[in-house]
Formats: sequence, C-alpha cells, structure tokens
Amino acid sequence: MTEEMHNLNTDMKELFTENKLEELAALLDNTGSEIVLTITNFNYSIIKGYLDSESFELLKQYIRFVAFVSFLCEYAGKSQLVSESDYQEMAQSFQRILEYVHQNKNV
Repeated sequence: MTEEMHNLNTDMKELFTENKLEELAALLDNTGSEIVLTITNFNYSIIKGYLDSESFELLKQYIRFVAFVSFLCEYAGKSQLVSESDYQEMAQSFQRILEYVHQNKNV
C-alpha cells in the first residue's frame, strides 16, 4: 500500500472508532474501487494471519480492529468488489472470531 492509502486507512479507522459509520460509508463510496479493495485486503490479511495461527486471544484483544475490518469486508461484499466466494470466506472468518469471543466471554 502507498503512504496515501495508509493515511486513508487510518482516517477510516478513526471514523469507525468514533462510530461515524455514515461518514465512513460516504468516504468508501467516494473512494475508487481498487483503493477500497486494496485497503480491505490489506486489513483482512492481518486478521486472516492471526486467525490461521489461532491467535484468538490477540484477536479478542483487538476486537475493535476486527470489527472495523469486518465492516470493510461487508462493504466490499455488498459492493461486489470481491467475489461471492471470497466474501463468504471472509464472513466465515469473522463468524469464527465471534463464536470464540462468545464462548470465552468470562475467561
């Protein structure tokens, strides 16, 4: 990712953290598809790496980031920026994380 994309990614994370979801959606709508896809894939690859190594506690610790990436993946799926099969894989990944969090609420 370019420095410009990293800065945009940071801006998107801040909007999500501040619960400015409409502004985030508008920013995504006004950003080129390739850039949105690059940012989404970059962030999802981080989540996928931790998920593949079964680092569930780390994912739980950074649940806001997980939620942000889930938002991006959902946006990419609904906007058809990713294939249906890729979107399903992403959704299953987040479902696994959610199940882990629910099973380990009080741990």
